[in-house]
Amino acid sequence: MANESDVKSIMTFSTKSEASTALQNISRWKNAPLHERCTITDMLKIKEAFQANMNKMLPNEFRNLLRTLLNVEYDDDDYKILFMKINTNRTGDIEWDDLVSHLLLGYFASGAEEQRESLQPPIMGLPTVMRSQHRHPVSRICFCPDVAKDRSTDPMQGTYITASRDGMINWWSLDMVLLRTAFSSSPHLKVRITWVTDLVCMPDVNIIVTSSTERDLRFYDCTAKTFTLKIVITSWEFMICTMYYHFHKDINEKCLLICGDVGGNVRVLMFSPIKRGPFQNQPGKALIQLRHVDLQRKPQLLPAMQLVELTRVHSDWVRQVSYYESLHCVVSCSTCVDSLLMCDIAGSKTHNMFKVEKGIQCFAFDEAAHVLVTGGPDCAVRVWNPFVPSKCNAILLGHHAAVTNIVLQNNGQTVYSLSRDRIIKVWDVHGQVCIQTYIDVPAQVGERTPITAVYNPVSREYILAAMKVAVLVLDEQLNPAHTDGFTHSRAVAEVLYNPLFKVIITCGMDSIIINWDPATGKRNTLIRDAHTRLLHGELIPVEITAACFDPGYQLLLTGARNGSLKVWNFNTGICLRTMSIEHMCEVTSCFWVEGRILAVGWNRHVTEFEETGTGSTGKSWETRHSDDVLAAAARPPLALATASYNSELLLWKLETGQPYRRFSCTEPTLRIKMQYSKREARASSSAQSSSPASRRASSMRRPSMVERESVSASTAMRKAYARRVSTVSLPARAQHMRQLAVHAIIFLLTRPCSMNVASLMLSLENGQVQGWSDHSAGGYQGSFQAIHTAGDYVSAFATDTNNDYLFTGTTIGYIKVWLMRNYLRNEEVHICMPKLRLEFPFLWRDRLEGRAKRCVRQQPLPLLLNSYRAHLRCVTTLAYVDELKLLFSGSSDYSVRVWRLSGEYLHTLGSFLPWSLDLTRFPPDVKKVASFTTFKVWRGGYVSRYVPGQVEEDKLRDITEQELCRTYGAPPSEPLLGNYFHLPSRPDRQDPIVLDDSLPTIPVYSALRMASSQPVRRARTPPLVQARRTRLLGTRRTHFQHDPHQH
Repeated sequence: MANESDVKSIMTFSTKSEASTALQNISRWKNAPLHERCTITDMLKIKEAFQANMNKMLPNEFRNLLRTLLNVEYDDDDYKILFMKINTNRTGDIEWDDLVSHLLLGYFASGAEEQRESLQPPIMGLPTVMRSQHRHPVSRICFCPDVAKDRSTDPMQGTYITASRDGMINWWSLDMVLLRTAFSSSPHLKVRITWVTDLVCMPDVNIIVTSSTERDLRFYDCTAKTFTLKIVITSWEFMICTMYYHFHKDINEKCLLICGDVGGNVRVLMFSPIKRGPFQNQPGKALIQLRHVDLQRKPQLLPAMQLVELTRVHSDWVRQVSYYESLHCVVSCSTCVDSLLMCDIAGSKTHNMFKVEKGIQCFAFDEAAHVLVTGGPDCAVRVWNPFVPSKCNAILLGHHAAVTNIVLQNNGQTVYSLSRDRIIKVWDVHGQVCIQTYIDVPAQVGERTPITAVYNPVSREYILAAMKVAVLVLDEQLNPAHTDGFTHSRAVAEVLYNPLFKVIITCGMDSIIINWDPATGKRNTLIRDAHTRLLHGELIPVEITAACFDPGYQLLLTGARNGSLKVWNFNTGICLRTMSIEHMCEVTSCFWVEGRILAVGWNRHVTEFEETGTGSTGKSWETRHSDDVLAAAARPPLALATASYNSELLLWKLETGQPYRRFSCTEPTLRIKMQYSKREARASSSAQSSSPASRRASSMRRPSMVERESVSASTAMRKAYARRVSTVSLPARAQHMRQLAVHAIIFLLTRPCSMNVASLMLSLENGQVQGWSDHSAGGYQGSFQAIHTAGDYVSAFATDTNNDYLFTGTTIGYIKVWLMRNYLRNEEVHICMPKLRLEFPFLWRDRLEGRAKRCVRQQPLPLLLNSYRAHLRCVTTLAYVDELKLLFSGSSDYSVRVWRLSGEYLHTLGSFLPWSLDLTRFPPDVKKVASFTTFKVWRGGYVSRYVPGQVEEDKLRDITEQELCRTYGAPPSEPLLGNYFHLPSRPDRQDPIVLDDSLPTIPVYSALRMASSQPVRRARTPPLVQARRTRLLGTRRTHFQHDPHQH
């Protein structure tokens, strides 16, 4: 059965007469996904139908087959898209193998593993390494939370505590800032220092417990930042090597201190936390010392603490202990055959023994999901059901050293395992696969020393400690107040819209290609590691820098930073061909014209490949650029425009591959002479490389007034200078030396190839957008300023199919929309301003104009239709969908955002929030820095019309003007409280109370302030009040007395 959210509608045909509805009363699934309607029985029937037709079917035959067998009806457009997705070979018919491949891709795409698949690994970047402030390796690190009055804890309120073998204990803040230091030492030893084996905090009673090689337990009181030894329990049978403390939220429940020793014994100390139990301050008893056997033989020495022993439960050291609260069980593990024990304290109700041949070193469990995960010296991670100790559910293999620590996330579905060789592996329990292998924990943390670790589930910080301290973030969670999520794990390189399949293709610097549904925001296909290179025997992802579709919009061409080009079937994720322009030469632009593939980049020339060829190398066009090509645009079948870093603009004939015009965008009125002889071109290139001055003199000449009478160089320079946003003036000599790089270029394809019509738009790094004609007799037509902030420039272009609008994205994240209908068209075009104001609220008049409108006051054309802040970083690419009137903007902030034509924000592709094209929102990150113009666009033109000092009109008119003047017009006379009451004088300032915490007990009562023992003197009753009381007492009567004057 298909999912109701994915099925668009169900067509039900019904009539009144039962006799005539035998064929019409049929329920058909409309445009349902094919893999959701196919069952095993349907597949067998479809296979028989294919075998009857020689394993091939024409489009109409296959459509009738779906209608009869699967009861699925498709619209013409939807069936055309489905047929092209299945017919990957583009032969015009469907084969059985093609259908099976399409169904398999559908099953995998809708599977749980595919939906959970993340774009970036859970552990990103390098760990933060800091000094441990210990002389010896850290033997234990733990988190001590602050306990509230209701005995609740918050993982974001507390301190971290580290203990080293020499007894040095450090307190750290949540930001890993050292707070204070103390030392734990045996009171019986004066010279020799014992090793501290473990430490555990008891936050509800402010106690820290340490165990040492002297076979003792030391309880330290940490109240008021003290560190006072309260209780010492000595002479344990074996050295205690691991401990765990558990306390209940109910104060009437007993607290548990679970200890495991080297003899395989588990001992539980229980006490009541009421009034701190055995740790309550008692006069005359600063230190309580007793032996282990005295807890049972002489309970009067410490009556508030009870001891429960589980002896010989393991045959080796106890490696870890814990408490399973929902089952009221103690859990312990050891590196022996009897590996893990789960039993209650009495040992009668529950006694489950999990056996592993080489034992278990560590474990972790999730009580809500009842998942138990263990790791041991056999390098395997096992997943158990706590109620089934006989056999584990899954074994995860991949480590090459003993597993020493386990962390669980997502209700036990994600497992992090740390091995002794400092490698962290991330496992997906549901898929039983390794998601990531993290090898960047440095050796300086602890190369030959056991590493202890603690995990904070709220901040998701994983802190490792040994010789040094390292902090990692495990699968950092996004805050909805700061971001809507990310589309890629790196900057977005290209966003393309495919009008044939009606999908959005995004390519990122993370070498990932994603196929999106623009209407629902669903991810259809994900291609990882699209481009790679081999480095030291390892495949490293390479950034994607360029992409385009073939003329039929069925294939995708991508270019990478290492010079490689690949052809993809973006519906299936299959790479069909691999090419290269030059090794480690970035591809900045690529084009697919009829029969040819063109690519340009840092090699300064155009490389051409045959569309049907199989070779990986192509032929190179003539090298005409003297610097790297940054931008290019194609106008099939006429021209190709390329622009370089040093402001060179070249126009090429697509048919012959020869350049026919050359310009300098910095000085657009100058023309560079074209040289078509190879010998002269070689001599000219050598002369250009030897002397910039001779290059300018030989290759540039000023055009005559007969050729360009309408263009004046001095006028163009004055206009360009007047339109500069920055007020920093450059010397005249520096103005001539400065070459402006071209960063973006686009063709307006609907405009004719005329000498007076600007069909090519390009952006310079000074913020200008220039219009050029690609005609052989054309050239520079005009320019306009497209920014309103100094230092900004246009980095991305987009336009609609009719070229009515030009969308520009800038380096600081602004998107502007310009009207191109009447700009440099060489014809009069009527503009309907009321219609534009309805579509673009930005055009509505403001009380105070923003920077965007102020910067275009002296610039009548082109008309600025919209301007708003879309990203906090550079806008790298734009794509406009005419059918939905949606604009997709990709940025270096890893996101692709969806905007309406009017500028209202809808959503982010790949967001964790619900998807909707009807509800508008504010981008959380941009909202903090957006201007009032941006907010006006986001709100659809609504602005607050309140003016400070404006009197609100009372529309209800509850109070008339006469009542207002008569009753509330004049203020009351002073004093307001009369002559019989005066405000009391302010009390004297009291100094804060400072408690003396140098003693074992704090004398609190000596610092308390006492109130005066004198009675409070009552104020005298005013005479007017006394007279009124006397009058009322004389006229008082009971409620049943009748007044004779009343009738």
